[in-house]
Amino acid sequence: MDPLQSVQARIAGFPGYGDDLSRRRSDAYVRSYLGEALASLEARFGTLEPVLQQRFGDLLLRVGFADSESFTTHNGLAERAETKSDPAPALAGGDAATLDVADRAQSVDAAAVGQYLDDVTATLDRREAAMRAAAHPAMP
Repeated sequence: MDPLQSVQARIAGFPGYGDDLSRRRSDAYVRSYLGEALASLEARFGTLEPVLQQRFGDLLLRVGFADSESFTTHNGLAERAETKSDPAPALAGGDAATLDVADRAQSVDAAAVGQYLDDVTATLDRREAAMRAAAHPAMP
Protein backbone atom coordinates (compact mmCIF):
# COMPACT_ATOMS: atom_id res chain seq x y z
CA MET A 1 0.00 0.00 0.00
CA ASP A 2 1.47 3.38 -0.95
CA PRO A 3 1.46 6.26 1.58
CA LEU A 4 -1.60 7.99 0.12
CA GLN A 5 -3.60 4.75 0.17
CA SER A 6 -2.46 4.20 3.76
CA VAL A 7 -3.73 7.63 4.78
CA GLN A 8 -7.01 7.20 2.89
CA ALA A 9 -7.57 3.82 4.58
CA ARG A 10 -7.32 5.42 8.03
CA ILE A 11 -9.08 8.74 7.40
CA ALA A 12 -12.44 8.42 5.70
CA GLY A 13 -12.98 11.13 3.10
CA PHE A 14 -9.34 12.23 3.07
CA PRO A 15 -9.34 14.99 0.43
CA GLY A 16 -5.77 14.62 -0.86
CA TYR A 17 -3.55 17.36 -2.24
CA GLY A 18 -5.14 18.52 -5.50
CA ASP A 19 -5.75 22.15 -4.56
CA ASP A 20 -5.21 24.57 -1.68
CA LEU A 21 -8.52 23.79 0.01
CA SER A 22 -7.90 20.04 -0.19
CA ARG A 23 -4.40 20.48 1.24
CA ARG A 24 -5.76 22.59 4.11
CA ARG A 25 -8.39 19.98 4.92
CA SER A 26 -5.89 17.14 4.63
CA ASP A 27 -3.55 18.94 6.99
CA ALA A 28 -6.36 19.46 9.50
CA TYR A 29 -7.43 15.80 9.31
CA VAL A 30 -3.90 14.53 9.93
CA ARG A 31 -3.27 16.94 12.81
CA SER A 32 -6.63 16.02 14.34
CA TYR A 33 -5.87 12.28 14.07
CA LEU A 34 -2.60 12.78 15.94
CA GLY A 35 -4.18 15.14 18.45
CA GLU A 36 -6.82 12.56 19.37
CA ALA A 37 -4.13 9.93 19.88
CA LEU A 38 -2.09 12.27 22.09
CA ALA A 39 -5.11 13.27 24.16
CA SER A 40 -6.08 9.61 24.67
CA LEU A 41 -2.56 8.71 25.71
CA GLU A 42 -2.38 11.58 28.18
CA ALA A 43 -5.77 10.64 29.65
CA ARG A 44 -4.76 6.99 29.98
CA PHE A 45 -1.85 7.86 32.27
CA GLY A 46 -3.66 10.49 34.30
CA THR A 47 -1.23 12.56 36.30
CA LEU A 48 2.24 12.64 34.83
CA GLU A 49 5.31 14.48 35.96
CA PRO A 50 5.09 18.19 35.13
CA VAL A 51 7.71 18.04 32.36
CA LEU A 52 5.73 15.39 30.48
CA GLN A 53 2.46 17.23 31.06
CA GLN A 54 4.03 20.34 29.55
CA ARG A 55 5.28 18.40 26.54
CA PHE A 56 1.80 16.95 25.97
CA GLY A 57 0.34 20.44 26.19
CA ASP A 58 2.90 21.81 23.74
CA LEU A 59 2.25 19.03 21.23
CA LEU A 60 -1.52 19.32 21.53
CA LEU A 61 -1.22 23.03 20.85
CA ARG A 62 1.08 22.35 17.90
CA VAL A 63 -1.34 19.94 16.26
CA GLY A 64 -4.31 22.15 17.09
CA PHE A 65 -3.27 24.78 14.56
CA ALA A 66 -1.71 24.76 11.12
CA ASP A 67 1.94 25.78 11.18
CA SER A 68 1.84 29.22 9.57
CA GLU A 69 5.36 28.99 8.11
CA SER A 70 4.77 25.57 6.58
CA PHE A 71 1.29 26.39 5.42
CA THR A 72 2.25 29.62 3.72
CA THR A 73 4.67 27.69 1.53
CA HIS A 74 2.32 24.71 1.33
CA ASN A 75 -0.26 26.94 -0.37
CA GLY A 76 2.36 27.85 -2.95
CA LEU A 77 1.92 24.45 -4.58
CA ALA A 78 -0.73 25.91 -6.86
CA GLU A 79 1.85 28.31 -8.27
CA ARG A 80 4.03 25.46 -9.50
CA ALA A 81 1.32 23.38 -11.18
CA GLU A 82 3.16 23.55 -14.48
CA THR A 83 6.28 21.89 -13.08
CA LYS A 84 6.94 18.22 -13.74
CA SER A 85 7.32 17.05 -10.15
CA ASP A 86 4.28 15.87 -8.22
CA PRO A 87 4.38 16.92 -4.53
CA ALA A 88 1.70 14.43 -3.45
CA PRO A 89 4.07 11.50 -2.74
CA ALA A 90 6.20 13.56 -0.36
CA LEU A 91 3.17 15.04 1.35
CA ALA A 92 1.47 11.65 1.64
CA GLY A 93 4.67 10.14 3.03
CA GLY A 94 4.78 12.74 5.81
CA ASP A 95 1.10 12.30 6.53
CA ALA A 96 1.37 8.50 6.62
CA ALA A 97 4.33 8.71 9.02
CA THR A 98 2.31 11.05 11.24
CA LEU A 99 -0.59 8.60 11.33
CA ASP A 100 1.85 5.76 12.04
CA VAL A 101 3.25 7.54 15.09
CA ALA A 102 -0.31 8.37 16.21
CA ASP A 103 -1.30 4.70 15.95
CA ARG A 104 1.63 3.75 18.18
CA ALA A 105 0.16 5.80 21.06
CA GLN A 106 -2.12 2.99 22.21
CA SER A 107 0.84 0.69 22.87
CA VAL A 108 3.07 3.19 24.71
CA ASP A 109 3.72 2.33 28.34
CA ALA A 110 4.52 4.83 31.11
CA ALA A 111 8.26 4.27 30.86
CA ALA A 112 8.27 5.10 27.14
CA VAL A 113 6.17 8.27 27.15
CA GLY A 114 9.16 10.62 26.92
CA GLN A 115 10.67 8.76 23.98
CA TYR A 116 7.29 8.60 22.28
CA LEU A 117 6.86 12.37 22.58
CA ASP A 118 10.36 12.77 21.08
CA ASP A 119 9.26 10.58 18.17
CA VAL A 120 6.08 12.62 17.67
CA THR A 121 8.07 15.86 17.64
CA ALA A 122 10.59 14.49 15.13
CA THR A 123 7.80 13.17 12.90
CA LEU A 124 6.03 16.55 12.90
CA ASP A 125 9.32 18.29 12.12
CA ARG A 126 9.88 16.01 9.12
CA ARG A 127 6.28 16.46 7.95
CA GLU A 128 6.56 20.25 8.05
CA ALA A 129 9.90 20.09 6.22
CA ALA A 130 8.27 17.95 3.51
CA MET A 131 5.48 20.52 3.16
CA ARG A 132 8.02 23.32 2.70
CA ALA A 133 10.14 21.28 0.28
CA ALA A 134 7.12 20.31 -1.83
CA ALA A 135 6.15 23.95 -2.19
CA HIS A 136 9.67 25.09 -3.03
CA PRO A 137 11.60 22.29 -4.73
CA ALA A 138 15.22 22.70 -5.64
CA MET A 139 15.70 24.16 -9.06
CA PRO A 140 16.94 21.66 -11.70
